Amino acid sequence: MCRTLGHAWDQVPADSAPRTGGDPFWCRCVRCGTERHDAVSYSTGELIGRRYVYADGYLHAFDDDFEITPTRQDYRRMLLQDHLTHVRRLRAVRSAR
Repeated sequence: MCRTLGHAWDQVPADSAPRTGGDPFWCRCVRCGTERHDAVSYSTGELIGRRYVYADGYLHAFDDDFEITPTRQDYRRMLLQDHLTHVRRLRAVRSAR
């Protein structure tokens, strides 16, 4: 889902100061657990630095299934296929009643 739609960020408390200086502003994706650690200038609001801490398995979740890394369009097709499969199951259950 995150590879298709992008992450769904929720602000979380920072547990350390940014290496690049500035004030910490951390977010965590509510779907996959990836964290985004931003360093922000308090005076200007400018982004000074950013790093990501990925959840276990996020970066290589599909390595065994594909010879090359899927594109965002590929992920969108997979998500659509999962959705259509789910909808077809629901329709089959309803029509069997």
